[in-house]
Amino acid sequence: MFYLTACSANDKLRMGKQRTFIITHSDSAGKMISETWTKEKLEGLGMQVISNEYFDRAMHWNESRFSVINFSHLLKRFILKHGEDAVLLNCFDDYQGILSLADIYRYDLRLATNITLTLENSKPSWLNPLLILVPDGKRPPFQERFMTANIRELKFVRLNKYYAPIEKTAGSSPEAQEGIEAFKNNCLFCHSLKGVGGNKGKRLAEAYGFLAERDRKKFMIDFKKFHHKNNEDKQDIEQFITQEKLERIVDYLVVIAKS
Repeated sequence: MFYLTACSANDKLRMGKQRTFIITHSDSAGKMISETWTKEKLEGLGMQVISNEYFDRAMHWNESRFSVINFSHLLKRFILKHGEDAVLLNCFDDYQGILSLADIYRYDLRLATNITLTLENSKPSWLNPLLILVPDGKRPPFQERFMTANIRELKFVRLNKYYAPIEKTAGSSPEAQEGIEAFKNNCLFCHSLKGVGGNKGKRLAEAYGFLAERDRKKFMIDFKKFHHKNNEDKQDIEQFITQEKLERIVDYLVVIAKS
């Protein structure tokens, strides 16, 4: 077995050293303020060691173990007075996840502060705490948003404000409406659009000319090439997106290209 802890963007500490994380929220006057939390302080909320079927299924592994805290215990430490209904998850590698408070409570989500993997599992560079985990038996949708890792900052936000720049971009097309939902739940974390989302991957609307059939086909081929379970990063996005969902995502990106 080997032991992993969270990494810091500015301080490349050796494994086993304490790490710090940022929690950003509004004060009583509505001003955004940031607090520094250590791993020790997080674990002081009540730590457990668990296995996780959802994680092992997504990674095609088994017998992974995690030190976790209950996400809801952390949320209760903050008084949200300005309509905040989600937590934005900013990561060290420019990945950006987002979870509604409703989903955090509904699925009893956990934050992993340490990970223990079996030796036969090769750890990709992005797999560091803080890591979102779904407890066994909760059965949420199988989506990329429940696998956010390498988190450096938890930031309280309003969902409608976060998604506002892209909320109406799908137009009235039912196919594109379905596509934007699939894009938001699986793609936006790496591929930003109109200033929303992460920048770990390329901006798809700029990288492909979706009005041309050849570019649409190239996108499909590239998606399967870079997102299958044996890709270099071991980030199997293909498992979350069926062929039908992928086609709906293309429908949505065509609408974006037309606009």
